[in-house]
Amino acid sequence: MKVFTSPFNNPFINLALEDYFLRGGADLPVLFFYVNRPSVVLGRFQNPWLETNLPYLVQNNIWMVRRQSGGGCVFHDEGNLNFSFIVPEGMIDRKKHAELLKEAFAKADIELTISPRNDLWLQDEGGEWKKISGSAYKQTKTASFHHGTFLVSSDLDKLDESLKHTIVPTQTKSIASVRSKVISLNQRHPGVEIKDVIDLIAHHLKTIPFELDGSLLSMPAVQASFQQLSSWEWLWGETPLFETQGLAVRKGIIEATGEKFTKESMKNIFNPEELEKMFPDFSEQHRLSSQIL
Repeated sequence: MKVFTSPFNNPFINLALEDYFLRGGADLPVLFFYVNRPSVVLGRFQNPWLETNLPYLVQNNIWMVRRQSGGGCVFHDEGNLNFSFIVPEGMIDRKKHAELLKEAFAKADIELTISPRNDLWLQDEGGEWKKISGSAYKQTKTASFHHGTFLVSSDLDKLDESLKHTIVPTQTKSIASVRSKVISLNQRHPGVEIKDVIDLIAHHLKTIPFELDGSLLSMPAVQASFQQLSSWEWLWGETPLFETQGLAVRKGIIEATGEKFTKESMKNIFNPEELEKMFPDFSEQHRLSSQIL
């Protein structure tokens, strides 16, 4: 299995590269590692107003991202390592790669356990098992990926605050996150860095990581995926049906009026304070994230 690492911390670039590899851009199987700037990453079928603390994200320069896979909302920062096993099989073995990671860490005398959801857990100093890695999956007819987080030295206070809800809709068809107590690796093993984890896993696979360069970013397929993933239609418009203030919103559109669910369209429904909470200004994220290089 080849191991690629990304030099980029833009989550939209890294997800676009992952999609490119999934759809034939690399000889599979591949293990792709990347580290993102501070972001919350929604599952494909989730509601950002329900899953994230939107005002806190803007105030703390944390980006809001929606990935292609299902599952729950997660927090990324420079202390979190993202892994993606991309394989040629259309049907992925959901436990196989968790077992591989568990075995790699066992060689460093770090004991992990695998949950029924195929997440990885680590014991804290008091002996309580806490989640250190969550994962999700995507399958096509010809290939699949199993990707996930691994908390090495993440800011767990920001993680906790970022994943609080902005509103609770009266009804929603979105997939709710399953909240768990979390732990980072350096809480039990101080001094361990992300590079150490990559090297540990690559050594277990008997290979040497290869760092990608910027040449792939000019590929039309990467450009197209990047534009889709960073668009309003994907980030907000893919939100499943929900109801708030007596209004039904489907795919980012208010069913009663056909308007986008935005600050402008809701100014006569919500008071100014509610508007600021519901629709904080993400224009700086849009400006920065749209720069593919």
